[in-house]
Amino acid sequence: MGDMMLHDFSVALVGRRLAYNENLGLAYLRAALDEVGIASVTHYINDVAELERAAAALTENPPSVLGLSLADGGSALWPLALGELLRKRGFEGHITAGGQFATLARGWLLERYGWLDSVVRHAGEVPIVQLAQRLASQLDVADVPGVTTRAGDGRPASVLDTAPMRLVPRRDELPELLGHRACHIMASRGCKGRCFYCSPAALQNAELEEGKRGQHSLGVLRNVGVGGVRRRAMDSLADEMATLWHERDVRYFYFVDEHLLPYEEQAAIDWLGEFSAALTDRGLGAFGIGAMLRADRLTPAVCEAFRDAGLVRCFVGLELATTEEAHRFARRPPGEAELEIVRTLGELGVATVSNLMLVHPYSTPETIRAGVELLERLPAGVFEATRMMVYHGTRLHDEMAAAGRLVGNAFRYGYSYEDARMERFAEIFTRLRGEAFYSYSLAYRTHDTHLALGLARRLHPERVDQGSERRLERVRRAVNRLYADGYRRGLELALSGGGFAEARELAHELRQRADALGEDVSVVESRLLRSKNTKLQRFAPVRGAAASAISFVMMSASGCYQSHGLDSTRDGAVDASRRDASRRDASVVCTDARQREEMGEAAVVAAHADACFSGQVSIASPGAEPSVSYSPGTYGGSASWNICYSDSDSVARGERIAADVKQAISDANLVCAAGSERVEGNAQADMSRMSTAAESCLGYGSASVEIVLDDRGRVRDVRSRGGAAPDVVACVRDALRGLRFPCLASFTVCPEFAIAE
Repeated sequence: MGDMMLHDFSVALVGRRLAYNENLGLAYLRAALDEVGIASVTHYINDVAELERAAAALTENPPSVLGLSLADGGSALWPLALGELLRKRGFEGHITAGGQFATLARGWLLERYGWLDSVVRHAGEVPIVQLAQRLASQLDVADVPGVTTRAGDGRPASVLDTAPMRLVPRRDELPELLGHRACHIMASRGCKGRCFYCSPAALQNAELEEGKRGQHSLGVLRNVGVGGVRRRAMDSLADEMATLWHERDVRYFYFVDEHLLPYEEQAAIDWLGEFSAALTDRGLGAFGIGAMLRADRLTPAVCEAFRDAGLVRCFVGLELATTEEAHRFARRPPGEAELEIVRTLGELGVATVSNLMLVHPYSTPETIRAGVELLERLPAGVFEATRMMVYHGTRLHDEMAAAGRLVGNAFRYGYSYEDARMERFAEIFTRLRGEAFYSYSLAYRTHDTHLALGLARRLHPERVDQGSERRLERVRRAVNRLYADGYRRGLELALSGGGFAEARELAHELRQRADALGEDVSVVESRLLRSKNTKLQRFAPVRGAAASAISFVMMSASGCYQSHGLDSTRDGAVDASRRDASRRDASVVCTDARQREEMGEAAVVAAHADACFSGQVSIASPGAEPSVSYSPGTYGGSASWNICYSDSDSVARGERIAADVKQAISDANLVCAAGSERVEGNAQADMSRMSTAAESCLGYGSASVEIVLDDRGRVRDVRSRGGAAPDVVACVRDALRGLRFPCLASFTVCPEFAIAE
């Protein structure tokens, strides 16, 4: 395709970027498009305000192709909302979707969304380029390998193509830890496991079928890692890390590989030796590494070699407690050897976090007790108990569907239990996780602080003192005891006939204990992560992984959906030229520390500008116009509480608040401010008070309600939303009787039920 054909041709990539993280998948797609000279822009959407900004930008400058990154059901909601909105606004370009969820649920997506033109299967770097080139030449895309349309899957994906493994991702903004940059990085793709519940396992099987359909023998496919693990060339990996270390101040590399190391001991040690030598040859100094590893594939010698290579943080999967559970889901059960590996990593100074799927479709009181006992025996690190999720296209999905036990849809499936006691325990478990520990739980926070401590030993040993280490170790032990105690007592409550409502006192008690432990964690954080004039910023991979599930109401194209994300960039904008003129002082040096300090000042200015303001303040770069989104919301006990609808008067009120805040920040003349800050003002406080008062009426998974407020913040009406029973509506109405929430005046508030795993 000649250069003339690419003139004015562009691709817009849309996906989620969680706080304190980056989106590595989109960085690889940008690299693939760059390599052939196709222009691309990226929009990250995590809330309604960002949805509106992306929609406005893409309506003003429509791309030729809109690519939606659908990594999982939760992250798929916002990109799909954008696609639907743009179609309603008249967008005529090609809309395609890709990612793990898109691949496995492609038929469901194409049937559900009539405006979606195609889905890219498996690795997207090669198909997105070929699809764009075909569209630029005004040709049909149905025969692009790896692209599915309503005509079917078309030609098999090019599973033998090595292009994705040689590309270097084109990164944008990077998160920060200890005053340095952190990043995601990839050394391999794929996994040898075939766990029944795992999406990557389903993808590996599907990739093998693609290869067979392409007339490749099983031997050829296996030889290059199709259906298993493919590894990057060491020089490519080392070159990327060296560039990031020398040019972008990256000092923490978080490997996203399903299992970074070869399974055999000597092969793993050899790989680590080659890895370390390659980095030494490229002049890398101190840095730290995080990775996900299977305890049953590690040995003490591998752990020590990896620690020497830079390992400071490790996610160690335990998954299931008993032999019966493990065999049912095609896993190996953890035993004494796996617990000793966790101990070894702890003794080597590696921060570990382990997970156990305590709740699953076949849980019994016996498996719950065995799981809690296993967690209590964990000799190092922290743990998080989770609920097994059902993902579209997995063997577990097929099994639950055949048994008639699935509820929900591909975005988020639930399931019924064979034992009514387990139904009650699942309710209690969810309440404890949401109300006592929250989605970014005390365990995860403790682990992230351990990660910072381990990295500080390598980068800033002067910040590490024995008092902080001892305090954090005491907290770690206490956190593990707290979780085990809570889940054991939750089981006892379920067995005695209790459920969600009866767990209120237990959740309250555990929350108080968790808050006290959290104060100790804060002390260690302040010593490790803060300097005199620097606001705390962290790279928190498990915080991103535990981000609350997205909930929103998709309104019509009239703009009503903006109700809880009112962005001041649309109206009431200040004169940018006047603001920029006040900043043009060449003598000012805008260091990273000063940028962060001034962003902290911007947040303080925003809070003083309007006591009700709760939302996000963002400045793209020093001297840029501030973006202010008014978005009160809270994660209460069992539900995420947000404004779900507002009339024109309340929309105007929110816009006035955002405009006033924006003006105040502009007048503050913050020369170097750059970044993003969340302001938790009185609207957030009102939302929290409302959720605390009303949430005991709403059992986990129950239908929601709408709470309508008048212009003085009094509850004018409570209505059923999605089939809430009359007694639930009455309970909420009684719980809120006589209360006022002045910063939520004129809004309608809805709780949405979701706990992210």
